[in-house]
Amino acid sequence: MNIFKRLRRLRNEDFIWIIYFFIAAFAILANHYETDFLIKKDLVAYKKEKIIHISIFLVAFFIYLYFVLLITEDLHSMEKNFNNTNYRNTFLQLIAALLFLIGGAIYLVQEVTTNDLDEVGFI
Repeated sequence: MNIFKRLRRLRNEDFIWIIYFFIAAFAILANHYETDFLIKKDLVAYKKEKIIHISIFLVAFFIYLYFVLLITEDLHSMEKNFNNTNYRNTFLQLIAALLFLIGGAIYLVQEVTTNDLDEVGFI
């Protein structure tokens, strides 16, 4: 792989780690709103928690999609040979990235469609 391409990918991954930091901070904020809802039955807190969770899952979905597309691009540029360890490992990375993408999509759909106020919470 071209060194400039690899450096660009590393820069993108650094940006993704910063996004993960904000995801963690917003998840803590969402837990605070969920606590307010559970203790005070505050519907405004419930709506804020719901919006934060949907936003988190949407951002995570696009991050997973980015990795799926990146790994797919790598596979297309390689000779298709399962005897080649590099190709096989990249293919396994694609399977893992696809599973994360599918899981993220399921959590996103679940959060959007769940409207039961008695079952608030994800984690």
